[in-house]
Amino acid sequence: MDAREFEYPGREFGSPHGDPDEIARVELKISTVIQLFNSLDPSPFYEKELDPDAEEYIYASFEEIPFDQKTRITVYLPPPLISHEVKENIRMAVANHFLYLGSLSEHALSVQWRRERLNLVIGIIFLFFCLTISQHASDLFEQGSLAELIAESLIIIGWVALWKPIQFFLYDLWPIRKRRRLCEKIAASDLEVKPNPAQL
Repeated sequence: MDAREFEYPGREFGSPHGDPDEIARVELKISTVIQLFNSLDPSPFYEKELDPDAEEYIYASFEEIPFDQKTRITVYLPPPLISHEVKENIRMAVANHFLYLGSLSEHALSVQWRRERLNLVIGIIFLFFCLTISQHASDLFEQGSLAELIAESLIIIGWVALWKPIQFFLYDLWPIRKRRRLCEKIAASDLEVKPNPAQL
């Protein structure tokens, strides 16, 4: 089996309206330990990056689970490959990987927050300037349709200058926060390594 191919036996999410203590399970079935990791990363196992396919599958699975529901990741391996060391390495690797992704999201949020706050201030000042000029357009230009067109154009341009920071605070901010929280939840979730039932 190729290092980027996975067999997913299924995800048991439970009912979001049922028992809040019910555990939602995310399961991965792999034939070798190395399948779980990025083969180009030379770091020790517990510091390795996860394979992009495995990362995407785990993250997408957790997105479908109610955030307040308990979760557990189950990794199935051939019985001869399972040992205490392998179990601990997989637990540490998954936790470290998603904690790192969470920290990247936190950093991106912090940087973008500062940038968009500055953009908002600049946009408000520019809008005030445009509104002021538009009110005096008739004094600067001859009365008529040209003066009205310039005045209305300045108002539109002023509001457009606020579009990007407003979009960030209304829409773009929340997916970044969600990703950070979800990565932290994945890192804190229980993880168990079990023998593949088909190979017992």
